[in-house]
Amino acid sequence: MAALRRRGAAPADDQAGEPTAPALEAAATAASPGAAAAAHDAAVAATAGGAPRRRPARQQARAVLPRELVPEHYQDPHILGWYRPPGGFRKNLASLFRLHNETGNVWSHLIGFIIFVCLTAATVHLKPAPLRLGAEALVRLEHKLVAYGKSNVLELLQAVEAWEQRVVRYGQGQLGALEDRLGALEEHVARIGRENLQELSQLGDRIRSYGASAGAELAAELSAVEAAVHDALAAALEVRWPVSRWPIYVFTAGAMVCLLTSAVCHLFGCCAAHVTAVLWRFDYAGIAVLIVASFFPPVYYGFLCSPWTRLSYLIITSLLGLSTLCVTLLSQFQKTEWQTYRALLFVALGLWGLVPGLHAWLDNAGERAFTQALALDLLMGAIYIGGAAIYATRFPERWKPGAFDVAFHSHQLFHVAVVVAACVHYKAVRVLLAWRDATGGCLPPLESMSVPPGAAAPMLA
Repeated sequence: MAALRRRGAAPADDQAGEPTAPALEAAATAASPGAAAAAHDAAVAATAGGAPRRRPARQQARAVLPRELVPEHYQDPHILGWYRPPGGFRKNLASLFRLHNETGNVWSHLIGFIIFVCLTAATVHLKPAPLRLGAEALVRLEHKLVAYGKSNVLELLQAVEAWEQRVVRYGQGQLGALEDRLGALEEHVARIGRENLQELSQLGDRIRSYGASAGAELAAELSAVEAAVHDALAAALEVRWPVSRWPIYVFTAGAMVCLLTSAVCHLFGCCAAHVTAVLWRFDYAGIAVLIVASFFPPVYYGFLCSPWTRLSYLIITSLLGLSTLCVTLLSQFQKTEWQTYRALLFVALGLWGLVPGLHAWLDNAGERAFTQALALDLLMGAIYIGGAAIYATRFPERWKPGAFDVAFHSHQLFHVAVVVAACVHYKAVRVLLAWRDATGGCLPPLESMSVPPGAAAPMLA
């Protein structure tokens, strides 16, 4: 009976531990004859040497498996090995610092997330570009003043002069009243003697307090007038300095959401099927968020002087992004056979950017900075499309399965393309920001100015 119990205990140990040697040999036979021979030799050596049938739990957690031994939802058709064993949250988190076929996918976007955190911090501390009012810009300003009309400026100056006169009259009247009061006090002191010196001291304190409050009130009034003059001139010349930076923060936030979501999804992608189905939906949704967020800076700065056009493009882009987001959340969209359609959908959303981009280029024709930013964005688009093409065709692992299981397979190359393209776009956005800061926002072209008849064109050395 004891022998029977010992004989019956072996299968229980095998069920609790790793797959048995015959099971591994059978799985390897299904993979390839060479692998079958290797597995057979390993099984014979293990049983002959009396090796334990189970490895420690730590070694099991670090083990990598061939594709045949992982669940179907976790398999990639051209990645043959280096799969992590399915596990829970802690096992997946511990695999962050181990080598497997998802290591490159996780770290490529995790490093990209850190890069954009640093870029966001750099943007927060970025000093605005100084106004570069050279001869051409001064000519534009002078023509703008002529078009605005001298009457408006004269009205503003007359209002300031009238306020100044009121301040002078107010000050003179109050000073005269104080002089009369002090004269009366002097006579009163001479009449009543020194017995009321304390009352006189209190009155002096009240006078000084009144003078201090009046001075603070005058300073506040002067500050308000200065701000009013500045705002009036800024409105007349359409000068905005520094330009708002919130569109850049929208873009960097979208990039961080996309990259961090992608890294998390690939890190925990070997969980149960119902968990991974939800994770991959967030992964695709993050791509849509990045594409839409990338539109905000060029549209905002490109149409800074056309608010209705700017608003229309931002609304249309947001609606297209929301529609794409809804499609990515469909369960049908997550299937492997839809990989090409996923790539085409994101490419189509990105190509929509050509419409506002070309429109802004026509509106800002001749602006060197905008042309430079547009060239960078075209480079960004080429990198995105190239990465999507690699992702859709599964190059290079499709042509040599098993050779790119750990590094340089299509998904890793696609991840690197996303990070590089996003950094190129950030460079383009910085060019647009510096251009708008340097020109004070909206300074219209010289040829668009209408100079009143008889007004001489300003001459600058």
